[in-house]
Amino acid sequence: MSAQPVPFIPHDAPFDADQRAWLNGFLAGLYSSAPAPEAFAAPAPASENVAVYFATQSGTAERLAKKFAKELKTAGHNATVTSLTDVTPSHLAEQTNAVFFVSTYGDGEAPDHAKAFRDALMGADSLRLASLRYSVFGLGDKTYEQFCRFGVELDDRLAELGALRITPRVESDVDVDEPFAAWKGTCVTQIGTKPNGANGTKHAEVATVAGVVASAAAAQPVKQSLYSRENPLHAAVVERRALTSNISSKLTIHLGLQLNEDLPYQAGDACGVLAQNDSALVDETLSLLPFDADTVVEVPKAGACSMREALLHHYQHTRLSRKMVQAFAEKTKCKTLSALLPAEQAAHLDTFLYDRGLIDLLHEYPGAIETPEELLAMLPRLAPRLYSISSSPAKHGLELHCTIGVVRYRSHNRERGGVASTMLAERVNVGETVPVYIQPNKKFRLPADSNTPIIMIGPGTGIAPFRAFLHEREALGQKGRNWLFFGERSAQTDYLYSEELRSMSESGHLTRLDTAFSRDQAHKIYVQDRMIEHGAAFWQWLQEDARVYICGDASRMAKDVDSALHTLIEKHGGLSNDAAREYVSQMHDDGRYHRDVY
Repeated sequence: MSAQPVPFIPHDAPFDADQRAWLNGFLAGLYSSAPAPEAFAAPAPASENVAVYFATQSGTAERLAKKFAKELKTAGHNATVTSLTDVTPSHLAEQTNAVFFVSTYGDGEAPDHAKAFRDALMGADSLRLASLRYSVFGLGDKTYEQFCRFGVELDDRLAELGALRITPRVESDVDVDEPFAAWKGTCVTQIGTKPNGANGTKHAEVATVAGVVASAAAAQPVKQSLYSRENPLHAAVVERRALTSNISSKLTIHLGLQLNEDLPYQAGDACGVLAQNDSALVDETLSLLPFDADTVVEVPKAGACSMREALLHHYQHTRLSRKMVQAFAEKTKCKTLSALLPAEQAAHLDTFLYDRGLIDLLHEYPGAIETPEELLAMLPRLAPRLYSISSSPAKHGLELHCTIGVVRYRSHNRERGGVASTMLAERVNVGETVPVYIQPNKKFRLPADSNTPIIMIGPGTGIAPFRAFLHEREALGQKGRNWLFFGERSAQTDYLYSEELRSMSESGHLTRLDTAFSRDQAHKIYVQDRMIEHGAAFWQWLQEDARVYICGDASRMAKDVDSALHTLIEKHGGLSNDAAREYVSQMHDDGRYHRDVY
């Protein structure tokens, strides 16, 4: 009888030498005492019903869910794809197999449309899911403190309720395609096997290998500059000017920062800003607490510092979270706060959280917080703010530009603002420095072929990376055609970079420029309307291999633009609804559809 062949990780797999050596050693040890091939061989997988769920803020989790469903169908399984918007815990109890693709948004929260599901599941104390097998693929961004937290919470909660894992949880960073490719095959195979080693399969061992592969792919080493989030560059502010007129209802600024050669970036990357809270707000907050501002506290990963320094640099307290409301409810026994916490009150809780901060609870419930430890335990960490870079190193050298919408509003008799945007617009002077680092965005790059046409859709501050793209192509003499869709409220007050865009349009570098100013006519017009209006030309560009890029608001704009894209492809391509969806999915897979949404 011939020896059983040992599988191995090839040299072209997405791992470095150390990872490959470890994995090959693991596999060799696993198979060294394996049974004969005929004893180890798995039977043909049974056809299974699989519920594939997604929770997404920008569309990536939904895209992966649909791709995975295709893999399942190819393997002979029956798969349905459903948003967690439409799912309840009792619905889960009726399933046999479930695979979740879930992203994390904001301070480790579930995406907006999945919050009701998350709250209901966490509160389902009596529900048992002993008949459910499941797997969780988490999507996140390692620049944030609460990386993949919703995926972690979901995985842990399903296990607590008695469900069995098909494969270990995957926690993927921004570049999702490699960990997805490494994981999907094993997950599909395991769905067709019975748990606990039935049918002669080695379920636990295979699942372990899958977890190792997926984790290694997600943790691919990235070439680091001298500076990082943990060691930021203190970059001088060299320019700040308003891009909106002084009669506009909002303020958008252009910010210039001076880098050095040890902090390189590419067009399409983001600038991470380590912001600090408003010192006046911190001082008011401390005045409402029963301990001194100089009280020394221990901050994880930062060490010992004063309470004032902790509230200034390390903790987010301008926005409320469910955890903060729950802590105050328990301390004060307040029925009003407690009534917001049940899962069925999720919409009311969101409304309550939306425009309040810690300062509101401290005024409303004096004496509720007694110790520094109580306070810090309920506060999330202050995460960096990421801004799409609006400059090109080929054009602007070591001067980095950001395009920033300044968040200012009034609620509950207080003036409020975004932590980073107000700092950069008002609390840091030109000549002073701010701590920054570069967050690479490998999935949002110009085409390798400089002759490839590109279509850019970026309303408001979403124009930032496209200004970078246009300057990059112009500085490098690239001849690919460029089409920009830009939208804002009014051409008179909010036309960002209007002179630059008009100049590029007149020179022919900007092949097409279509604008949508929503309030300049009786009926509102948005960029998605312009896409539909010029759908025939848009489709022609797609036939000529154009790349499509979207940047901006994830909650509404990106969804509307994606819907418009499907509509114009269906109409002008003469495709069915399903065929249009397949076309857009293929664009994703071929690297022709890129989204940078937030």
